Amino acid sequence: RYWQFPKRNLRPQQILALDDVLWTDMHTFGSKATNVAELRRAIDPELVPNGFAVPFYFYDYFMKANGLYDRISQLMASSAFRDESQRPDILKAFRREIKDAPVPDQLRDQLDAMHKAFPPGTTPRCRSSANAEDMVGFNGAGLYNSYTHRLDEGPIEKSIKQVWSSLWTHRAYQEREFYRIDHLTSAMGVLVHPNFDDELVNGVALTRNVYFPDYEGYFINAQVGENLITNPEGNEAAEEILVIKT
Repeated sequence: RYWQFPKRNLRPQQILALDDVLWTDMHTFGSKATNVAELRRAIDPELVPNGFAVPFYFYDYFMKANGLYDRISQLMASSAFRDESQRPDILKAFRREIKDAPVPDQLRDQLDAMHKAFPPGTTPRCRSSANAEDMVGFNGAGLYNSYTHRLDEGPIEKSIKQVWSSLWTHRAYQEREFYRIDHLTSAMGVLVHPNFDDELVNGVALTRNVYFPDYEGYFINAQVGENLITNPEGNEAAEEILVIKT
């Protein structure tokens, strides 16, 4: 099977408000950010989070500025990395390097301006929007991490770097490797919108009938509370709901 090289458009260099993002911008901001932007046009925007999309350019510029592409290339080529018992710890240490690396001024200025554009007291949710997820034939659900930026955490770049670093979780690396998706052309955009605390329910919905494809329908996983559907931390088991249009 041939290697896949996820598309990434690195020409756009500006953070955009979601209302200025088009679905055709998916190779700039990732499917998650562009789909939320499109949803704001498809239904009442009061029902959809509003916020911003950080382009792949930011991740790519940051990685190059800190020599992190060269660093991970060296690590992946090492004999220690090929030892699957050592790989999780090596990737964990690399994620720490990403989190500790400085953000170039030209990126920081835009990130700070985006952060200040939210109403006072807002805790932004920084969500992964990679080019190696939400793809045809590869949904990547649960591979990457999202983070809420709390009021006492300082500049939002801290949480943005956490999202960038999650491109290199062990589970994400292993899944991309299995599907032969190139790691170095994988890129991380970030969807940023207000966080919702004390959620009543979490869910994942597919706009297709996964059990009976010949019949139009929707497949929904949902569970009470704030715990994740894709990576639950306890013994939660989500309900499966199949809605068929008759």
